[in-house]
Amino acid sequence: MALANMDIQILPTIEGGEKEKYTVIDRVIEHIIGTGLKYEVGGLGTTIEGEFKDLLSILEKAQEICFDEGAERVTTIAKFDHKKEGITIDEKVGKYRKK
Repeated sequence: MALANMDIQILPTIEGGEKEKYTVIDRVIEHIIGTGLKYEVGGLGTTIEGEFKDLLSILEKAQEICFDEGAERVTTIAKFDHKKEGITIDEKVGKYRKK
């Protein structure tokens, strides 16, 4: 199958404030790292490269992690770029990276 990209922003609502919210987000990022897929953490979300079905699985697991960590509610913003022949993160942003 062809590679796709997903940009995901997870916003858990959890008691305790900012520190607890970012602890939950860190758990989601740890899961993403554990998948072995290529990823880039940004200031407003994380971009992941992989098979479309694997990206959907990560999205579902991210929700589960938030609830397992005590979130009362989770707002998720996800964007996908998916082409038949595939698309990589480097194709899209490689020319803007400092060498």
